[in-house]
Amino acid sequence: MIIGLTGGIAAGKTTVSQHLASRLGLEFFDADASVHRLLAEDPKVADLIGKQFGPGYLRPDGAPDRTALRGLVFGDPEARRNLESILHPMVRSEWLAMRDGCLASQKPFLADIPLLYETSAEAFFDTIVVVACSPATQMERIGKRGIAPETAHHMLASQLPLGQKVDRADVVIWNDGSLATLERQIELAANQLFPA
Repeated sequence: MIIGLTGGIAAGKTTVSQHLASRLGLEFFDADASVHRLLAEDPKVADLIGKQFGPGYLRPDGAPDRTALRGLVFGDPEARRNLESILHPMVRSEWLAMRDGCLASQKPFLADIPLLYETSAEAFFDTIVVVACSPATQMERIGKRGIAPETAHHMLASQLPLGQKVDRADVVIWNDGSLATLERQIELAANQLFPA
């Protein structure tokens, strides 16, 4: 079973994917963690970002300035596409390699990819799980991360509407309630994905 997991910003994808991977013993890939690592550690990425956006988007230590980049790309669709053209091929090559290794060894695999539908990656997976919540909950959670409301609206607008992701999902986990409710839904999803 090759599982893709996606959903909206601040819907709880990380919590759900980590619980599912742990509960089911799945090989696991986290696209957000991959992006963070590439931005923090890969000198090639820093060089490409400096050339694309200018030295003002690099910190004094030469690493990309994630805060400055977020402010730029979520207000400028072309800048966002330019940043994605740097990062997405690298991230995709990582999860494809893991997926192919799991296929070869017949191990189940779970990839948490926020832009799974936006990058037309669904064909690489047997099943798609979408983690969703209400727009009000998304905005509240994004605000708790210290992100300004205007930036939050731009972030939400940069993704496929959550309702469309839900419509295309094989499994939906609705994360608008308590942690206990979420854990019960994760249990039900695990049973649906891997029936006893």
